[in-house]
Amino acid sequence: MDEGRRWAIETFGANGVYVRERVSLEVRAEHIASADAQEASGHRSLGVYGEFWRGILERFEAFGKLPGATLFRPGEAPYNIPVINGVAMFPWRYGRSRDRELASTPFTTSPAREAMFDLGGLELQGEFDLGVRRPELTDEEQELVNLVEKARESEIVTSGKLVVVAISSSPSGLHEVRWGDVSLTGDGCLTFGFSESLLNLKAAAAPKPYAVPDGDWTFTSGDLPEKNIGLPGDEDDEITSDDSSDG
Repeated sequence: MDEGRRWAIETFGANGVYVRERVSLEVRAEHIASADAQEASGHRSLGVYGEFWRGILERFEAFGKLPGATLFRPGEAPYNIPVINGVAMFPWRYGRSRDRELASTPFTTSPAREAMFDLGGLELQGEFDLGVRRPELTDEEQELVNLVEKARESEIVTSGKLVVVAISSSPSGLHEVRWGDVSLTGDGCLTFGFSESLLNLKAAAAPKPYAVPDGDWTFTSGDLPEKNIGLPGDEDDEITSDDSSDG
């Protein structure tokens, strides 16, 4: 079994493989939309693309509508993040070039970021087993799903983890998309337990979305076209509101 798919199932249960593929596609979709908006603006400043953080957070809210998931507002943040199978997930644009070091970039730059590590008081709703086979899972993966669900019911597996989707991007390209479960270092940076790059993840047969309570909250299926947009000027002109103003 592919290591990335295994980890996704162990972390998010039956939704794991679907979430893994959708995360990759949604980040790419937001990058394309943000780069298009930047190009259309005609601005030398890259502040339009700098609003990437708002767009990706809005896209990730749809994960909170999956079975067994909910939305959580960390601290006084002006946004919600999804909690799937008791595991919170946060998209974080940590850099705008290939040279930015993820391990040395401070994460806890606001009380909201610190609050993501504490889901105390959050009511988590379990997923009802309707006996529906997930089409994207192999027989081996379905067996693993069953084991993970039994373990959670027996409280052998504890929830409350934080998964960060770390993104480095600019209008000129999507440089890195890496996700995994994280813990904090003494200086407020992140240490990954498991980590996987989703940058080149291909979903040749992207799974169809499952039924969700609100018909307005669905994902589109299918892969997205590759698109890299270059703009004249120095990327240092970019307004990095995504690094400092997301709560």
